[in-house]
Amino acid sequence: MAPDDAAPLAEFVRNACRRELEVALALLSDVDGDRDEAVHQSRKSVRRVRAWLRLGDRYRRRALAQVDARLRQLRRTLGPLRDGASRVEALDRLRKRRDLVRMRGVLNMARARLIEDRERRWSRRPRHGGAWRRLLQGLAELLASIEQWPLQGLNEPEARRALRRQFRRASTGRRQCAGRTGAIQRHSWRGLVRILLLQSQLLEQAGLLAADPALKRLAQSLGNENDLALVSRVLGPLGLPDSTRQTLRALVQKQRRELARRNDRRAALLLRPQLAPALYATADDPVAVGMRSTRG
Repeated sequence: MAPDDAAPLAEFVRNACRRELEVALALLSDVDGDRDEAVHQSRKSVRRVRAWLRLGDRYRRRALAQVDARLRQLRRTLGPLRDGASRVEALDRLRKRRDLVRMRGVLNMARARLIEDRERRWSRRPRHGGAWRRLLQGLAELLASIEQWPLQGLNEPEARRALRRQFRRASTGRRQCAGRTGAIQRHSWRGLVRILLLQSQLLEQAGLLAADPALKRLAQSLGNENDLALVSRVLGPLGLPDSTRQTLRALVQKQRRELARRNDRRAALLLRPQLAPALYATADDPVAVGMRSTRG
């Protein structure tokens, strides 16, 4: 981890982390802004920073463990609030489907209950309450300490090794989840793919990596699949009539299984060891460009 003054990647990562945390703090401090959107974007910012801090070797990750723990706590504070909105959005996607018109009444009833649940979550974490103030204070403290984060010496070879490691983890997760629909296992795999995507996007911004839209599409689709799992999980506590709950749960589970199969097919084309060079080759590498074109 000796400093490498010839490589500016360390400061690029530090500045990128600073921008994300500044955005999160500004959004969450705006009492007149859209609270759900502020939580959504801030959670994404915290998630990006956590993924980027893993672009190092095990010694660097160990040195950053305390920072990661504080970021993880911030994400856990925002998580329940974002999950409430995610469930409503997942149900809205179902309500827009033409083949589900006959279910619209049931879906509308469930949506109303989910909105009530979301409001109860907000009542437990009001923006003038102590938990919210501690959240803002935690973000401000992280920003104040960012110059002391042990990023010095982070260079391109170290970051590429980390990216290859994350690719292998995502590939292993794909093989373990292939043909399976267990929500917990697939949620864990989704997290591995998301970290890979966020790390790739940062290196793209640094001009060290070629863009890969297929990876982004897979991560987004896995997110939609997870939202359906969240909806299915909360149908019981919503207090819907038994017949309504059973019908809606069967519908949500059917949609989730279909999406899981599509995601497995996408991942089988993308997360294969022989395609790894196309993911972490340089942006101007003609071989990488050619390999990406075969994935569509």
